[in-house]
Amino acid sequence: MEYGHWVEEQNKQILDLRSALNAHISDTQLETLVHGIMNHYFKLFCMKSTAAKANVFYVKYGLWKTAAERFFLWIGGFRPSELLKALVPLIEPLTEQQRFDACNLEKSCQQAEDALSQGMEKLQHLLAEAVAAGQVIEGTYIPQMTIAMERLEALVSFVNQADHLRQEALQQMSRILTIRQTARWLLALGEYFQRLRALSKLWANRPREPA
Repeated sequence: MEYGHWVEEQNKQILDLRSALNAHISDTQLETLVHGIMNHYFKLFCMKSTAAKANVFYVKYGLWKTAAERFFLWIGGFRPSELLKALVPLIEPLTEQQRFDACNLEKSCQQAEDALSQGMEKLQHLLAEAVAAGQVIEGTYIPQMTIAMERLEALVSFVNQADHLRQEALQQMSRILTIRQTARWLLALGEYFQRLRALSKLWANRPREPA
């Protein structure tokens, strides 16, 4: 996965968006930047879907991400409800209707996340049963592995469903907000991920006591 290149492009887009907001460009010009950033996130979801088919564990556990990003990981990415809760207040002022709609979106995302998490727990239980099935003294486990492999196909589906939820949250927020508010929302979102990556570097390079 060309995640490093994706991050480089995202950093450039965030810089351009911040400059555009400070320059007070027209909504039409701003809309072009916003659509570019949204499509960049959608490109990431497509990249992850392709990668999950090759190695679903790599994607689910975010092995390409920094340590701080992985700390908040949920089925291969961010929890939409958590970011809505943390970042929506940063784009105030909002109308009462916008706050109401954003709150409802957060709740619906939370419900969908809970359902996917429960499904993941059930899948883990079924996978454990499949691996453990049969007599230990048989000396062969090919039948068990065949069933387990079939179970793992469902894991790819869960990763894709989680990314679909993330994409839906981004799209719904863009419908709730004006184009200028959406730009501020995407700026806050991008800077949030930048700060997590910066935190990982600071933590890795922190002074350490001699062993």
